[in-house]
Amino acid sequence: MSGLRSYSPKLEPSSPKILLSPEESHHLIAVHRAQAGDEVSVIDGRGSEWRARIETADKRETTLEGTQYIKHSPSTSRIALAQSIPKAKGMESIIRKATELGIQDIYPILSARTESKVHGGRKLYKWQTVAIEAAKQSGNPFIPTIHPETQLGRFLESGTSEFGICLIASLQMDSQPLYSRLAGMDLTKNPSGLFLIGPEGDFSDSEYSEIRDAGFLSITLGKHVLKCETAAIKAISLFQYEFARMV
Repeated sequence: MSGLRSYSPKLEPSSPKILLSPEESHHLIAVHRAQAGDEVSVIDGRGSEWRARIETADKRETTLEGTQYIKHSPSTSRIALAQSIPKAKGMESIIRKATELGIQDIYPILSARTESKVHGGRKLYKWQTVAIEAAKQSGNPFIPTIHPETQLGRFLESGTSEFGICLIASLQMDSQPLYSRLAGMDLTKNPSGLFLIGPEGDFSDSEYSEIRDAGFLSITLGKHVLKCETAAIKAISLFQYEFARMV
C-alpha cells in the first residue's frame, strides 16, 4: 500500500464502489496530491477497511474502487478515558494521542476548575474530526466514541457502572501504583476500565469526596507532577500494559 488513508462512515463488503466526502476528497487529492490509480486504505472507524484504488481524482468528489475488504477484530478489552477538559487545544492533543493508542471511549468532563470554554455540538464535531485524522494517520481502524461533555457529578451518577474497574490519577496520599491496585483482581468477566484525569489545579476536595464515593481507586503516576495531557497518555499506556498481562 502507498500509505494513503481516507475515511468513509459507511463501508460494506458488498459495495466496493466508494464515494468520498468533499472534506476527505480535498484532503486526499489537494493535500496529499494523490492521483488516479493510486492505492488508498479507507476505514469507517468501526473495524471495516477497504483497500482501494482511485478511479476519479477530484478534490470535491473522489471515487474509489475497492480491491480487498478487511474486517478487523475489536480489542478483547475496553479502556476509557474521562478527562476534565483542559484549556486551549489540550483536549484535541489528548484525543489525538488516545486514538493513536487505541482506546474505545473518551468522556470530556466539566469540573469546578475546568478553564476551557466548551461550545456544545461545534466543539464535539471538532473533537470527532481530530479523532478521525488521528485514526487515519496511525492506521487504527477503530475510532473511539467521543461522548458529549458532561458535568462531573452527573457523570459519576450514570457513566461508571458498566466498567470493571474505575481509577483516578491522583497526587493524594492514599494513591498506589497501578500494579498494586490491580493485584489479585479478576477482570476476565468484565475486561474494562475507566481512568479519570483531573484539570489544571486538580479536582477540589469536595469533588474528590464524590469520586471516592463513586468507587474510584486512587493511582499514582510517579513522583513528578504531570500536565493533564501527559498524565492522560501515561495512564492509558500503563493501563494497556497491565490489562494485557491480566486478560
